[in-house]
Amino acid sequence: MRKLWKLTTIGVLSLSMGVAVLPSTGLTANAKTRSAKVISTKSITKSTYHINAGYLYSSAKLTKKTHKGQNYLKTTFYATKSATVKKTNGKKAVYYYIANSKGSVKGWAWRGNLSKINLKALNQRKSDIKKVLAAVRTMTPDDQDNVLSDFTDIDTKNTYDRLSSAAYDFSFRHTTQDAKALSSFYQVFAGRFNAVTNARLATLNDRLVEGIRTDDLYDPVYNMSQALSDALSSFN
Repeated sequence: MRKLWKLTTIGVLSLSMGVAVLPSTGLTANAKTRSAKVISTKSITKSTYHINAGYLYSSAKLTKKTHKGQNYLKTTFYATKSATVKKTNGKKAVYYYIANSKGSVKGWAWRGNLSKINLKALNQRKSDIKKVLAAVRTMTPDDQDNVLSDFTDIDTKNTYDRLSSAAYDFSFRHTTQDAKALSSFYQVFAGRFNAVTNARLATLNDRLVEGIRTDDLYDPVYNMSQALSDALSSFN
């Protein structure tokens, strides 16, 4: 009873003094995250990357995570600085300072979580998407809506898979307007495949143009859309 009375008294006194008596957990609330040791930093030639996993950190000391990589898998980042650090586990690693084009998402990311982008290829993919989209928008309204569904999640990683699907969706669009759109679609890629594929597609486009002239579209449209879809499915 005397022990219980003492504990009760201590509790009352603590509350009256504005002090909370809490059991020890072995961790203090203000414990600091251990930081990595920055061995060296340097500027690097501006390069483009995609992030595949991991985190972005506010500094090369790696104490504060600012973004989760998996939320930005489709974002193009630009690397401008490199840091060699010794992590808290004693291992050395290289981190790049990256930022998106607007500078709204930025931080230090482990180099192993980054995939370098060929800027020329990236711009080509963007141009191809834009040109094919322009061709699709010349289709009849109902057919256009169907093909446009292939563009809902298109990006510079899946460009040619999605454009392959779009070409396939022309298979049963037999109006003159749609056939002309398909020919315009083909023209975006004319001469960009291997010699055999280029020759085949050129022949099929000639037949498509003739079909437009004679209003005999079923086979020319089907054959061109299938062949163009196949060619794009393995295009890089």
